[in-house]
Amino acid sequence: MPAPGEVPDPTRARLRLSRRQAVAAAAVGVVAGCGREEQGRDSSGRTLLSVWHPWGGAATPRIERVLQEFERRHPRIRLRVVFTPNDLSNNQKFFTSVAAGRPPDVIFVDGPQVAEWAEQGAIQPLDEYMARSGVREADFFPPCWRQNHYRSHTWALTFCADPNFAFAWNKRDFRAAGLDPERPPRNIEELDRVADALTRVEGGKITRIGLIPWAQYGGANSIFTWGWAFGGDFYDYQQRRITADHPRVVAALEWMVRYAQKYDVTRITSLQQGFGTAQLDPFYVGQMSLRCLHISGVEDISRYAPDLEYGLTFIPAPPDGEARSSWVGGWCVALPAGSSRPEEAWELVRWLCADAQGTEVVGREMGLMPGYRRSPAFAALRRAPGFDQFYRILLETRHQRPVMPVQAYYMGALQRAVDAAIYGKKSPRSALADATAETQAELDVVLKGG
Repeated sequence: MPAPGEVPDPTRARLRLSRRQAVAAAAVGVVAGCGREEQGRDSSGRTLLSVWHPWGGAATPRIERVLQEFERRHPRIRLRVVFTPNDLSNNQKFFTSVAAGRPPDVIFVDGPQVAEWAEQGAIQPLDEYMARSGVREADFFPPCWRQNHYRSHTWALTFCADPNFAFAWNKRDFRAAGLDPERPPRNIEELDRVADALTRVEGGKITRIGLIPWAQYGGANSIFTWGWAFGGDFYDYQQRRITADHPRVVAALEWMVRYAQKYDVTRITSLQQGFGTAQLDPFYVGQMSLRCLHISGVEDISRYAPDLEYGLTFIPAPPDGEARSSWVGGWCVALPAGSSRPEEAWELVRWLCADAQGTEVVGREMGLMPGYRRSPAFAALRRAPGFDQFYRILLETRHQRPVMPVQAYYMGALQRAVDAAIYGKKSPRSALADATAETQAELDVVLKGG
């Protein structure tokens, strides 16, 4: 395996291809080669850059407007923009393009993917480009910087900071339960008491529940959220050891399991089966009164429930936990290994992620908070209703998901652990010990180049 400061070999992504993937890679190479305009330039002599992005649906025209503004400000560059779905576990199209020697020039990469893609040799380090352009660590919020830093190199820059999560409460439900709508729970003891007061059971069925600690955004994200709030940790960077079985993470899952036991997980599941989406979201319609809210929820509320009375604060924590805890993720932008026009491609990466004009356009057109802390976009975003709490999170939080090359596997192992504990198949301690051992075994294989 590479030494701690060594750059992973860009050919490793090719070496790990199966026979089927190798055939697909060859096909990609032929098709891409036939479609390229001569010498990477259009008929006007502008440099052509291919850009793959993950925003579909209503978000597509937003990212396209951002990229069109880049073209307007850089008249010698023309972008070929392609929507390419991307998730933690399936990026075969991208890896195949790298193996074929026909990657896009610029690729969007989710923060947890960066270390894995770097380890596979699918993206290239940005250190030299950053040094020449004056881009520095101090320009970014700490988690936004750290999620891209692996093996002593920086592999991507954060495009949008993703604060996970603010704690939201429904003020109307508070009034109905005789609670002060302006006083959210400040610690776990208060949270338990308030959640119980908000829960309603009629005819043996739960009609409204105060809180489902594992319900929002999946069990893995939930255990990260509550595990850090309880004072736990998930990875030892010095020893490269998985620590999902940290005592404080175990305590967080034990607390979550008490909700499953107290309110009966089968009744909770029955309630969840009736949850809707959009304007029928359970938080909007009085089926669930407390939740961890993602930053995208602010825009959703303004669209689907504009009259909703709600408040936002920091995640409650126990006295021996971490007050005002949260964590930050977000999409990043990288240069694939083999990018045909790396200098021009770097200019796009820099403009999107570390430039006052570029990040202001991203904030204005997409409503996203840049990872670039000096962005003028914050002048408007931090004053927008609901966004002020997320800006405070961005200023104060110190966590991001562990930067290591088996993030997708880790997320799956944590999801299985939470499910097993919630449904009583394993104790929280046993479930997290299994997740730790399984993920460590996978990490060891990857770090040894298996």
